[in-house]
Amino acid sequence: MLSNRKLFLLVIAVWCVLLMRNNPWGSDAHQQTSRQVSLLFPNLAQQLPQMQRVEISDKDSRVNLQLAGSDSIYSAEQWIVESKNHPVDRARLMYLLDGISQLRGIDLVSIRKSSHELYGVNDGDGTRVQAYDSDGNKIVDWIAGAIRSQDIAGIEHPVFEYYMRRADSNEVFLSGGAIQPSATPFDWCDVNFLRGIDAEHVKRIGRLDFQRKLSWTIERVQPPPAASQTDAARWLLSEPLDATIDNFSGDSLAFSCVNLQASGVVGLATTAAIDDQSYGFPQDRFIVGIGENELQFELGSPARDGHRYLRVSGLQHIYTISDFEVGQLRQDIRSLQDSTQ
Repeated sequence: MLSNRKLFLLVIAVWCVLLMRNNPWGSDAHQQTSRQVSLLFPNLAQQLPQMQRVEISDKDSRVNLQLAGSDSIYSAEQWIVESKNHPVDRARLMYLLDGISQLRGIDLVSIRKSSHELYGVNDGDGTRVQAYDSDGNKIVDWIAGAIRSQDIAGIEHPVFEYYMRRADSNEVFLSGGAIQPSATPFDWCDVNFLRGIDAEHVKRIGRLDFQRKLSWTIERVQPPPAASQTDAARWLLSEPLDATIDNFSGDSLAFSCVNLQASGVVGLATTAAIDDQSYGFPQDRFIVGIGENELQFELGSPARDGHRYLRVSGLQHIYTISDFEVGQLRQDIRSLQDSTQ
C-alpha cells in the first residue's frame, strides 16, 4: 500500500501531466476570455488628439461633427456641426469619445453574423459611430444596437444594457455602460449660452420692452448683516421705480437667464437690418449682468408653432426659443413686486 507521502506525490504528478496536456492558459477558452475583457478600441485614447471627424447615423438621421476648416468663420480648433455650421457641444462629444474608448468586450452573446438583426447591430440598424483622423483613416467604427429589455420595477438604480459590436467584427457584446448618441444635428449644437454660471452670480437683469413699453431693471442687493438670509429682500426693482420685489420672482428670473437655451438653430446671421426685417427683432431685449460682464439677447416674432426667434449678442447665428422660456422671461412689473408690500 502506498504511503500518504507517495500518494500525495502521485496526485501532484498526475495533475501536472493533465495541466500540461490541457494548457488552459493557451486554450481557445482562455483566449476567448482574454479577448472578451479587452478594450474594443485599445488605441483610441491615444488617437483622440488626431481625430478630425465623427459621423453618427441611424435609420432616420445623420450628423457630421468635424474640426473647422480653413474657410470657416471659426478657429481650426473648433469642432462644428457640419450641416448647421455651428459650434459643437464639446463636453458632449468628449463624453461620447471617452465612453467608446473605455468599452470592453466582457459579455459575448454571439459570434454569428446571422444574429446581427436580432440584436439590432446590422450595418443599417442601431446607431453607428465612425471616426476619422486627419489623414482620413478610420479609427472607430462601432454600432450600438437594441436595448436589452429589463423589468426595472422596484430597482432603485436600474442598469440599461444594450447590444453592440465593432463594425468590422461579427462578435456581439452586451454592455451595461449605455452610450446611445443622437444622430440629430441640433442635439450636438452648443446652445446653452451661460453654461456653468450659477444663478447667484447674476447681479442685475434688465428688460427693454419695445412693444408695450413695460421695461424694467432688477438688481441683486445685499441683505443687512442681522437679517435672515431666507426672509430678507434680495432683489430691488430699480427701474422704472424703486421697490423691493418678491425674492422668488428675482431668483426665478436669474435661474431662467443662466439656463437660457435655444430650441433650434435657424441659420447664420446677416446684417442687423436684414435680420430685424426677417425675424421681427427686437420685440424685447434682455441684459443680464454677471459681475462686470453682461449677456444681451433679443426676442423676435413667432417662429414655428410654440417658438420665437432669438438673437444673442456676439454670436453668429439666429436661433429659436420655446414659448415656455419666453413666458418665464417676460414678467411684468406687477408680477415682480413683493406681494407683502
